[in-house]
Amino acid sequence: MFLKKPPLIVWVLLAGLVLRLGIFFAFPSTWKLYIVDEKDYNQLAVHLVDTGMFQAGGELVSIRPPLYPWFLSQIYKVWGSENYSAVRLFQIALSLATVGCVYGMAREFSDTLSERGALLAAALFCLYPSMVGENFLLLTETLFTFWLVLVLWTATRFFRTGSLYAVCFCGVFMALGALTRSILWMAPVPFALFLLFWPSWMGWKRRLAGAFLLVLFAGTVMAPWMIRNTRVQRTFTAIDCMSGRNLMMGNYEHTPFYRAWDAVGVPAPNDWYTVLLRDGETRGEQLYRETQGVVDRRAGEYAKRFILQNPGLTLRRDAMKACCFWQLERSLLAGFDYGFWGISSWSLEKRLLLFVLLGGVIQLCYVFVLYSAMAGIFSTRFSSWSGMAAVFLLCVVVYFWGIHSLIFSHERYHLPLVPILTLFAAMFWSQYAARWEFLKTHPKRLVSGGVVAMGLLAFWIWEIFLVLPV
Repeated sequence: MFLKKPPLIVWVLLAGLVLRLGIFFAFPSTWKLYIVDEKDYNQLAVHLVDTGMFQAGGELVSIRPPLYPWFLSQIYKVWGSENYSAVRLFQIALSLATVGCVYGMAREFSDTLSERGALLAAALFCLYPSMVGENFLLLTETLFTFWLVLVLWTATRFFRTGSLYAVCFCGVFMALGALTRSILWMAPVPFALFLLFWPSWMGWKRRLAGAFLLVLFAGTVMAPWMIRNTRVQRTFTAIDCMSGRNLMMGNYEHTPFYRAWDAVGVPAPNDWYTVLLRDGETRGEQLYRETQGVVDRRAGEYAKRFILQNPGLTLRRDAMKACCFWQLERSLLAGFDYGFWGISSWSLEKRLLLFVLLGGVIQLCYVFVLYSAMAGIFSTRFSSWSGMAAVFLLCVVVYFWGIHSLIFSHERYHLPLVPILTLFAAMFWSQYAARWEFLKTHPKRLVSGGVVAMGLLAFWIWEIFLVLPV
């Protein structure tokens, strides 16, 4: 009796597993934590293991979303406290599960994407260098991307079938994503409005039910944490105490025009907290006696006032932050340059060779996927149900892009959107001839796509040759 030939997705997953395990065993198993966020998540997880409470310094805190520290703590309980190797192995497994979900989401677009096209979308995501690298950092990218893909998959299922079960799960996954990274906590309302008004082929009762269930299930899952935070911080605190201070760091008088996220490193007396202390309108002199939630609220109030008083400067900054969201991907390269993962013990020649080779692979893959996705977007017909579902995916991109452009942007923040990019890239390449012909017969789309592509290229050239050498 002959065994059945395994599906091609199995070979994609196997290739992804081999690549990730190869990286895992190529570097020291005692990798240290270098990034501040990694250290914070690890500290919270250790406290969860030791005390069972979300705290730091003996006090209850809301400084980070809870789900990723909880994820770490569960691994620590079984495999030993601060066992980073175990975390990385679990994140490898989670990333491969995400690959399977990307394939499942792509199969929902069966009227515009063949099975091989869905396989291409999964393969592009599976082997995407920056996403592979994130599996080895104690950061939220791997877990958050998993939840986001499940949100997209269930939402797409709702568009295709009208399944109310799918939209209920969509709400749950959206809440879990918000509890991993707080950018999603406001998403249920605008996404529910999209479900209510956009899919015109669906009856209004089902659309209304879908929108209601999305908000209901998302809100129900997030509510306990929101109530806990609000009681601890003595002011409304949804997921964490970072939104207000992040908004201020991206929008106050000392925010760097380029690399606005670097405001976190602005020294006193120009750092955001010292500026807030000197501010009379937010009663900064009282901040020493306030909770972190109140401090965060005051920081947000300061930022909103600054935005209203400086609209021209804000628009210029937001335009720069919008470009920085799509920067060339260099986080991993910067990590190697700082000696992450034991690289500092290598010879100079080996480090330089790795830096050049890895840099070339990362940037070529990013440019290829992004430009292919743009071609897929501009060549998509938005009249069918799958076209409407594609509009929803684009709205997700705009949601992330817009929020980060208002606060501050970093190229790492676009990584959770890579599954959407690989899906549109697969749509283009799996139907290359037909889609290219469509673009040629629709010059407005072709020109618009060309303008966006050239604008990005100009920004990258400006960064490489005029900013980075300084």
